[in-house]
Amino acid sequence: MDKYKTKMTINKWFSYISLETLSESSRQTISQFNRYSKKLTFKKVLKLFLYAINDETDSLRHLDQQLVNPNLKKVIDIESISYSQLSRALRKMEPSVLMDIFT
Repeated sequence: MDKYKTKMTINKWFSYISLETLSESSRQTISQFNRYSKKLTFKKVLKLFLYAINDETDSLRHLDQQLVNPNLKKVIDIESISYSQLSRALRKMEPSVLMDIFT
C-alpha cells in the first residue's frame, strides 16, 4: 500500500467512526484500555488492526515488520512496537466495543 492510499484509506475509515457517540459502557471500556497503555491507545490499535485487515497481513509478526514503513508509522502515530505488545493489545480489545463501533 503506497503512501497516498494508506493515508487516505485510514483517514476515510476514521471519518465514519465517532468514539464519542458510543454507549457509556463502551466509552468506559475504551477509557480503561487507554489508562494502562503508554504507546498503544485504543484508537491507534484500531487503526493498526484495520490496516492489517485491509492489507491481509498474515500475522502479528508480519504487522510488526510492516511498521518499518515511515508513512505507516506517521499515519498510525506509532514509533515502534513489538508483536508481543500487539498481541496484548488484541487480547484487551473487547468484542462488545467493536460491535458498538461497527453497528
